Amino acid sequence: MLLLFSAVSAQHSLGYFLGVGVVYYNGDLNERSSKLISSNKVFKPFLKVGLNYSLGKRTEATLGFFYGNVGGADSLAAEKDNRERNLSFKSVIEDLSLQLEYHLFSFCNEKRLNPFIFAGAGVFHFNPTTVLNGVKYELQPVGTEGQYIGSGDHPKLYKLTQVNIPVGIGIYFQLNTYWRLKIHYANHFTFTDFLDDVSTAYPDSTLLSKTPQGNLAVQLSSRRLNGIYPPSTVERGNRELNDSFSEIGITIIYNPKGLISGRNSGSGNFKRKGSHKFNKKNLCPAYD
Repeated sequence: MLLLFSAVSAQHSLGYFLGVGVVYYNGDLNERSSKLISSNKVFKPFLKVGLNYSLGKRTEATLGFFYGNVGGADSLAAEKDNRERNLSFKSVIEDLSLQLEYHLFSFCNEKRLNPFIFAGAGVFHFNPTTVLNGVKYELQPVGTEGQYIGSGDHPKLYKLTQVNIPVGIGIYFQLNTYWRLKIHYANHFTFTDFLDDVSTAYPDSTLLSKTPQGNLAVQLSSRRLNGIYPPSTVERGNRELNDSFSEIGITIIYNPKGLISGRNSGSGNFKRKGSHKFNKKNLCPAYD
């Protein structure tokens, strides 16, 4: 990443950005609703900071650090059986990602509004927790789905650092030569179904009680409202679909040398009196 940005920074514009917004997760504890706004989704704030470089007339690369919280609770579910399951979780997400943006219009076009699409790759850390009798527990070391049971078809202990693929859309608002504002939506596709610590089936309670944190594992594995631990054939989650998390955000970007800098570039000002156009003599000089 550093070599990439070092190579392009000599000719193209370096920018800095700061973003805020809301993030929510998609998984077993929100019924994987396809609706953007629904009663079972928990929206939490996030903060994002990073760098961006213009690579061409329509492309930019961004390197960003994301910090946010996600959560879910069966108490918000519409389905009766999910409410009966009575599970919940919270997790901090820290993500470092490299993304490539493609803009609908060239930077050389005198447009104040510029829609874009983007995709990339990131590495993120998560750590699902829950609260039992007023005490907060980290769920991964407990092995709630039988990860420490030596025999049988039980999932392996999942890793708390994983890879994700962010994909999204947005629109830029060019405020002046140096400042831009963007609004975006992104979904981060992950390769784990344990963002919420729920994925497969209930393990056998007798075998689970013999694991390193046996009594606690049994209590956190099943918190069903009827107080009855279900048979090991009962599904606890849906193992067919991986979890993901989505963000909706607004970001301010500052390019000290203007949107695109290069040889013979000047100060690059917008025309006054409400004109939507850039000063043409400063448009994309590095690409002329």
